[in-house]
Amino acid sequence: MTLLTLAIVSMTIGLSLVGTTVFAPEATDRVTGNLKVAVQERVQEIIAPGALSQITLGVEGGMRELDRCDGTFTEMTSYRLDGVLPLYAAHNNCGGDVILAWEIGQQVRIAGSDVVYEVIEERHTPKWSNVDVLEGMTGEFMVQTCFYGENKMRFLALAPADP
Repeated sequence: MTLLTLAIVSMTIGLSLVGTTVFAPEATDRVTGNLKVAVQERVQEIIAPGALSQITLGVEGGMRELDRCDGTFTEMTSYRLDGVLPLYAAHNNCGGDVILAWEIGQQVRIAGSDVVYEVIEERHTPKWSNVDVLEGMTGEFMVQTCFYGENKMRFLALAPADP
Protein backbone atom coordinates (compact mmCIF):
# COMPACT_ATOMS: atom_id res chain seq x y z
CA MET A 1 0.00 0.00 0.00
CA THR A 2 2.84 2.44 0.88
CA LEU A 3 4.58 1.71 -2.42
CA LEU A 4 1.38 2.35 -4.37
CA THR A 5 0.83 5.66 -2.53
CA LEU A 6 4.42 6.71 -3.21
CA ALA A 7 4.02 5.84 -6.90
CA ILE A 8 0.77 7.85 -7.17
CA VAL A 9 2.32 10.86 -5.39
CA SER A 10 5.40 10.69 -7.62
CA MET A 11 3.31 10.48 -10.78
CA THR A 12 1.15 13.41 -9.63
CA ILE A 13 4.20 15.56 -8.92
CA GLY A 14 5.74 14.61 -12.27
CA LEU A 15 2.57 15.38 -14.22
CA SER A 16 2.21 18.68 -12.34
CA LEU A 17 5.75 19.67 -13.28
CA VAL A 18 5.22 18.75 -16.93
CA GLY A 19 1.90 20.61 -16.99
CA THR A 20 3.40 23.71 -15.43
CA THR A 21 6.29 23.67 -17.88
CA VAL A 22 3.95 23.34 -20.86
CA PHE A 23 1.19 25.72 -19.77
CA ALA A 24 3.18 28.28 -17.77
CA PRO A 25 6.72 28.30 -19.18
CA GLU A 26 7.52 31.85 -18.01
CA ALA A 27 6.48 31.05 -14.44
CA THR A 28 8.53 27.86 -14.56
CA ASP A 29 11.53 29.76 -15.92
CA ARG A 30 11.17 32.41 -13.20
CA VAL A 31 10.97 29.84 -10.38
CA THR A 32 13.79 27.62 -11.64
CA GLY A 33 15.98 30.64 -12.50
CA ASN A 34 15.50 32.21 -9.07
CA LEU A 35 16.27 28.86 -7.46
CA LYS A 36 19.46 28.56 -9.55
CA VAL A 37 20.60 32.05 -8.45
CA ALA A 38 19.92 31.25 -4.78
CA VAL A 39 21.82 27.94 -5.01
CA GLN A 40 24.78 29.59 -6.77
CA GLU A 41 24.91 32.27 -4.10
CA ARG A 42 24.83 29.70 -1.28
CA VAL A 43 27.50 27.51 -2.93
CA GLN A 44 29.73 30.60 -3.27
CA GLU A 45 29.29 31.30 0.47
CA ILE A 46 30.21 27.71 1.34
CA ILE A 47 33.17 27.30 -1.03
CA ALA A 48 34.74 30.72 -0.53
CA PRO A 49 33.23 32.48 2.49
CA GLY A 50 33.88 36.21 2.38
CA ALA A 51 35.20 36.11 -1.20
CA LEU A 52 33.92 38.76 -3.55
CA SER A 53 31.73 37.73 -6.47
CA GLN A 54 33.57 38.02 -9.78
CA ILE A 55 32.72 38.43 -13.46
CA THR A 56 34.80 38.55 -16.62
CA LEU A 57 34.42 41.36 -19.14
CA GLY A 58 34.76 40.18 -22.72
CA VAL A 59 34.97 41.56 -26.22
CA GLU A 60 32.95 44.41 -27.64
CA GLY A 61 30.22 43.61 -30.10
CA GLY A 62 26.55 42.95 -30.54
CA MET A 63 24.06 40.10 -30.34
CA ARG A 64 26.36 37.69 -32.19
CA GLU A 65 29.11 38.11 -29.59
CA LEU A 66 26.58 38.03 -26.74
CA ASP A 67 25.04 34.83 -28.11
CA ARG A 68 28.42 33.07 -28.04
CA CYS A 69 27.54 32.40 -24.42
CA ASP A 70 31.19 32.10 -23.35
CA GLY A 71 30.69 33.17 -19.73
CA THR A 72 31.90 36.73 -20.29
CA PHE A 73 30.02 40.02 -20.35
CA THR A 74 30.10 41.51 -23.87
CA GLU A 75 30.59 45.27 -24.23
CA MET A 76 27.44 46.15 -26.18
CA THR A 77 28.26 48.62 -28.93
CA SER A 78 24.55 49.18 -29.60
CA TYR A 79 24.27 50.85 -26.17
CA ARG A 80 26.87 53.51 -26.90
CA LEU A 81 25.15 56.84 -26.48
CA ASP A 82 26.25 60.13 -24.94
CA GLY A 83 25.18 60.13 -21.30
CA VAL A 84 25.10 56.31 -21.05
CA LEU A 85 27.90 54.44 -19.30
CA PRO A 86 29.71 51.65 -21.16
CA LEU A 87 27.52 48.56 -20.88
CA TYR A 88 28.55 44.92 -20.56
CA ALA A 89 25.84 42.27 -20.92
CA ALA A 90 25.49 38.51 -20.55
CA HIS A 91 22.47 36.27 -20.99
CA ASN A 92 21.14 35.05 -17.65
CA ASN A 93 21.60 31.42 -18.67
CA CYS A 94 25.20 32.08 -19.77
CA GLY A 95 26.62 33.35 -16.49
CA GLY A 96 24.88 36.72 -16.42
CA ASP A 97 22.55 35.57 -13.68
CA VAL A 98 25.34 36.06 -11.12
CA ILE A 99 24.42 39.77 -11.04
CA LEU A 100 20.79 38.97 -10.17
CA ALA A 101 21.95 38.29 -6.60
CA TRP A 102 23.99 41.50 -6.31
CA GLU A 103 22.72 44.33 -4.13
CA ILE A 104 23.42 48.06 -3.92
CA GLY A 105 26.60 48.53 -1.87
CA GLN A 106 27.93 45.06 -2.66
CA GLN A 107 31.59 44.88 -3.60
CA VAL A 108 32.64 42.75 -6.57
CA ARG A 109 35.70 41.95 -8.66
CA ILE A 110 36.37 42.03 -12.37
CA ALA A 111 38.65 39.21 -13.52
CA GLY A 112 42.11 40.49 -14.38
CA SER A 113 41.72 43.71 -12.37
CA ASP A 114 42.98 44.57 -8.90
CA VAL A 115 40.24 47.18 -8.52
CA VAL A 116 37.34 46.33 -6.21
CA TYR A 117 34.07 47.70 -7.56
CA GLU A 118 30.87 48.57 -5.74
CA VAL A 119 27.33 48.35 -7.05
CA ILE A 120 26.09 51.95 -6.78
CA GLU A 121 22.91 52.14 -8.84
CA GLU A 122 20.24 49.89 -10.31
CA ARG A 123 17.59 50.19 -13.00
CA HIS A 124 15.02 47.78 -14.39
CA THR A 125 13.55 48.17 -17.86
CA PRO A 126 11.36 46.10 -20.14
CA LYS A 127 13.36 44.07 -22.65
CA TRP A 128 14.22 45.97 -25.83
CA SER A 129 13.79 49.40 -24.20
CA ASN A 130 15.43 52.41 -25.78
CA VAL A 131 18.98 53.02 -24.61
CA ASP A 132 18.18 56.54 -23.50
CA VAL A 133 16.32 55.20 -20.42
CA LEU A 134 19.81 54.54 -19.00
CA GLU A 135 20.99 58.14 -19.31
CA GLY A 136 22.19 59.69 -16.10
CA MET A 137 23.33 56.53 -14.35
CA THR A 138 26.60 57.20 -12.56
CA GLY A 139 29.69 55.07 -12.12
CA GLU A 140 32.42 53.70 -14.36
CA PHE A 141 30.39 51.14 -16.32
CA MET A 142 27.24 49.01 -16.18
CA VAL A 143 26.50 45.32 -16.28
CA GLN A 144 23.21 43.89 -17.53
CA THR A 145 21.28 40.65 -17.69
CA CYS A 146 17.63 39.64 -17.96
CA PHE A 147 15.47 38.35 -15.16
CA TYR A 148 14.33 34.77 -15.58
CA GLY A 149 10.76 34.37 -16.87
CA GLU A 150 10.04 38.10 -17.05
CA ASN A 151 10.05 40.78 -19.70
CA LYS A 152 12.54 42.73 -17.61
CA MET A 153 16.25 43.56 -17.69
CA ARG A 154 18.46 44.52 -14.76
CA PHE A 155 21.17 47.17 -15.12
CA LEU A 156 23.72 47.75 -12.36
CA ALA A 157 26.18 50.65 -12.32
CA LEU A 158 29.61 49.89 -10.85
CA ALA A 159 32.24 52.30 -9.54
CA PRO A 160 35.57 51.72 -7.83
CA ALA A 161 34.96 51.11 -4.12
CA ASP A 162 36.52 53.40 -1.57
CA PRO A 163 39.69 51.80 -0.18
